[in-house]
Amino acid sequence: MEDTTEYKKFIIDLESKPQEDLIDIYTGTIKAPKTYKDEDKIKEYIEKEKAKKRKKMSVDPDFAKIICIGIRELGCESKLYTLEDMPQWFKDNPNPVFISYNGSKFDIPLLIKAGLKNDLDLPYRMLKEMTRRWTTKWHIDLQEVICDNEYKSLDTLLQVYCGVSKKPIDFATASEEEIKIHCVEDLVNSEKLYNKFKKII
Repeated sequence: MEDTTEYKKFIIDLESKPQEDLIDIYTGTIKAPKTYKDEDKIKEYIEKEKAKKRKKMSVDPDFAKIICIGIRELGCESKLYTLEDMPQWFKDNPNPVFISYNGSKFDIPLLIKAGLKNDLDLPYRMLKEMTRRWTTKWHIDLQEVICDNEYKSLDTLLQVYCGVSKKPIDFATASEEEIKIHCVEDLVNSEKLYNKFKKII
């Protein structure tokens, strides 16, 4: 029987930061090497290690907190949502096809885990299907389509295929407003990259 369901395509991009109440769990007990004797050097070492771990927390779906969820229907305006907006978004868009960059490893797992932590009513089985490697009917991960098994950043591919040089952002020091602007920029540019490669998708 032919599937007559109408599927709309949406670019999706999540921005995140460390979940503050989980920092101690993630960083654990950091100790300076035994060769460090000076108290100031020990403190400096521990602070540097904590900063490194905090950066990793932002991209760990178990320990990250969502700042915003950017969604852009192909050819339409980009919109930013909160995690709490998503149950209604899925009710309004019951058959989405998400297009992401590294979404099967980061954006979608983060959405699933943040939703579960907050007891939200999301279509978890459909989202879990989206995390499978390679394209599913619900998700196109541009990184997998373009890079196969070799990692290249979205920024690099935008320069190579679209002539777009993005302004770098330091997520550690950027304000939430700057991160939201970056998210919208990623949505627009991801659509440009999708349009370059849609002939092979």
